[in-house]
Amino acid sequence: MNLLRLRPEDCSAFGRLVLHYLEANPQTNMSQLAKQVRISRAGLGWICLKRSGPDEETAKRIARVIGADLTKIARLVHENKLENLAELGGLNYIARLDKQLVTKPIPIEDAIAGLNSLFHAFHYVTRSVSEIEKPSDFQIYKQAYEIVKTQFLKGRKTSSGKKNSSSSQVPGEDV
Repeated sequence: MNLLRLRPEDCSAFGRLVLHYLEANPQTNMSQLAKQVRISRAGLGWICLKRSGPDEETAKRIARVIGADLTKIARLVHENKLENLAELGGLNYIARLDKQLVTKPIPIEDAIAGLNSLFHAFHYVTRSVSEIEKPSDFQIYKQAYEIVKTQFLKGRKTSSGKKNSSSSQVPGEDV
């Protein structure tokens, strides 16, 4: 079956979940699934690739149609974003120690563990907040991803409260 010529090795974990659904449901093809999700066939193929992913509304519609858990989809989408960052060489912790710049690569497994830890921490902290007042799991994963990306991997706030954003400044260095 030609699934828009998508090969599993070209797809993110989310994309492979979609491919698995199509393989398990031969009565549904890529075009039909795209129509049910209200996006183009090419758009569905694009968000299945490693270099891409769905936004929250599209993820909700896909989860509903394929019977997948939205929290799982949110996790897969944001883990893929970290994997893309790793491919670009962006999983590095930079610190100034004894006036020397030290860069340490962060293993993808550690970045993903941090992402999932932040997600679970948010749920723990907000356990007494009503469900209607909490953000969606997709939004929580998005926030966790942004925290991992900006606070741990690139610049972060220093003790002076200023943000290090230029490449010449590093975490822990006062500006």
